[in-house]
Amino acid sequence: MNAKELLKGIIHQENELYNLYKLGETFATYERPSLVPHFAWLASEELRHRKTAESFLREKTLGDYPVDYFDSLEIEPYFSDERAEPKSIEDLILEALIREKHAYELYSRLSEILGGTLGELFSMMASEELKHAYRLKVIYEGLL
Repeated sequence: MNAKELLKGIIHQENELYNLYKLGETFATYERPSLVPHFAWLASEELRHRKTAESFLREKTLGDYPVDYFDSLEIEPYFSDERAEPKSIEDLILEALIREKHAYELYSRLSEILGGTLGELFSMMASEELKHAYRLKVIYEGLL
């Protein structure tokens, strides 16, 4: 896996989360209108992450940084999430929690692999994913 493939995978995953949160907005509109702003905020966060990865790809920020074979074995599972098709707002939140966990683990690992300024940026993105997961957990517990 090279830097370009890595960034394309990140863009795809962030876009999937964005789409999931936009679907959450739709569910919330009909089931729990008070949750619409939460899903809108989460969608905007994922859109910002996607745009960050797109700018890295466009500007070749990672250059041709090769990801070591063993490193790629550790991060590849995070790119295997399939398109979610939740049937309820509860299912959507549970799916989003799994994806947020994967994003957190991916960004944490990239922080270690890359180090330096890029490592710090991915570390910041990892902590943002934790905040998203916490908000989802609070929302989910409020539904029960």
